[in-house]
Amino acid sequence: MESSRFERTVRTESSEIFAIYGGARRVGRIDLHYGRFEVHGTLLLEVDLTDDELQQLIDQIDEELVQTHDPEREDFLVTVFKSEELGFYSDEFEADDEAEDDEEER
Repeated sequence: MESSRFERTVRTESSEIFAIYGGARRVGRIDLHYGRFEVHGTLLLEVDLTDDELQQLIDQIDEELVQTHDPEREDFLVTVFKSEELGFYSDEFEADDEAEDDEEER
């Protein structure tokens, strides 16, 4: 697998979310939560990877994202899921849909 590219989508004081791209294709996302002594990651993959490719991706996440944020952390704990995006939901989008429905009823 080629080297991945990360795009931050969310950042708080103690966490970050990155979309992961392999070339032009999104392959997943990583949610990172920074604790006092360790960093917890939830890796959601949208593609199949071999064990070696998965380990390479985790190592790249550690080197490029985790260690640059907290080089002194004691452990990096990663839970990996195979996932499929079913949609994107937001209160704002729901409110827009309700306003459109109200206009159509008039």
